[in-house]
Amino acid sequence: MVFWSWVANSYGGIARVPLKGRHVYLVSDPDLVYELLVTNRRRYRKNIRYKAAVDTFGEGVLLSEGDTWNRQRLMTQPAFKGQYVRAQVPAMAAITTRFLDVWAGAASNGRLTRDVEAEFLKLTQTLAGHYLMGPGFAAIDEPFHAAALAIKNNWPIPPRSVLALYKPKSKKRQTRLAAALGTADACIREYLDAQKKTDFADAGVLGLLVRKSREQGDEYDAKALRDQFMSLFFAGHETSAMTLTWAHYLLWKHGDARVNLKKEVDSVLGTRQPTAADLDRLTYTECVLNETLRLYSPIHSLSRVALEDDTIGGYTIPAGAMIYVSLYAIHRLPELWPDPDEFDPGRFLPERSEGRPRFAFIPFAAGHRNCIGATMAVSELKLVLALIAQRFNLDLARGHKVRTSAETTMRPRFGMRMTIQEA
Repeated sequence: MVFWSWVANSYGGIARVPLKGRHVYLVSDPDLVYELLVTNRRRYRKNIRYKAAVDTFGEGVLLSEGDTWNRQRLMTQPAFKGQYVRAQVPAMAAITTRFLDVWAGAASNGRLTRDVEAEFLKLTQTLAGHYLMGPGFAAIDEPFHAAALAIKNNWPIPPRSVLALYKPKSKKRQTRLAAALGTADACIREYLDAQKKTDFADAGVLGLLVRKSREQGDEYDAKALRDQFMSLFFAGHETSAMTLTWAHYLLWKHGDARVNLKKEVDSVLGTRQPTAADLDRLTYTECVLNETLRLYSPIHSLSRVALEDDTIGGYTIPAGAMIYVSLYAIHRLPELWPDPDEFDPGRFLPERSEGRPRFAFIPFAAGHRNCIGATMAVSELKLVLALIAQRFNLDLARGHKVRTSAETTMRPRFGMRMTIQEA
């Protein structure tokens, strides 16, 4: 990530970089990113066609292309619009409160130390599962959580150096990944069999997809529902967990921001649970969230493959070329973000955001294939940040090392061990 940031700052908005016997084109100027992802989007496709992704997500909305993707996106979109998301806030608040009650019980006996990366993964998996599957997810929550964690831990490791590109893949990791996928699929089959008995009456987003596909005369079968669930589940929960992890690390480092966040939560909520209307009033909380996403955007990069010869910013892009967009680099361009490495939530206040290019901040990707769950993610993250601020202070455990690791998401390489104390 640091390398791509250096390239962007050294060579401008578009650069051709030699890599593994070919050239990769780095695009980092917001206007050129718009040209790539919006104006010329039909000349490119996503660059995620590798075996682990295909085995995991199948033909879900994450990997599908063309008319298939368009149909899936249109059917799924209503479940992530503002009105639908707002209706889920009470359930999200209840799930989060039950989760934090466990912290409270342990913290009341003294100082509680946890790897909050793992804790937030569990919480966001439960939130995502309930959102996508409804209350029936509870029946498979524990075994599916274990399988999802095994999938994450055995996912192909992206190369961290040029030499790593030539290392053979670990067969043990591949075997463990296949076993975890088998367990996840068995859990989903169990869930679908149970839901068929009630005709998907209270089945969250999957129930909506069943009804929408019936209206079109082409009802989703079990495989289609499985692929949609896996795509939406894995695209959403891990990014949220990493954002919560980095947010609490930054709030620990910057005590003034933690104090300001707590003041806003106390003013807006007091000790009660947030409603959907309350979330709109948590403006500083959203600034903290956005600044976290700027510095530690879980989606740290995206790429496209040129389907035909093209021109971006006056530069020729040959067919077959890979175009790389580093969110890490864009979010740290000093001409867009003064003092780019500093944590400054106030930079997202309206008066300081005026004139900033539209694609200068793209934590949920951008263009027609941006994250479908962005509205839901922002609501969920604000809600969880507020509920934690009501009750707890999280401080980095003494001696714990923090290093970034650009894997499927940007995560802390050694986890994030923090002490959890009641506020």
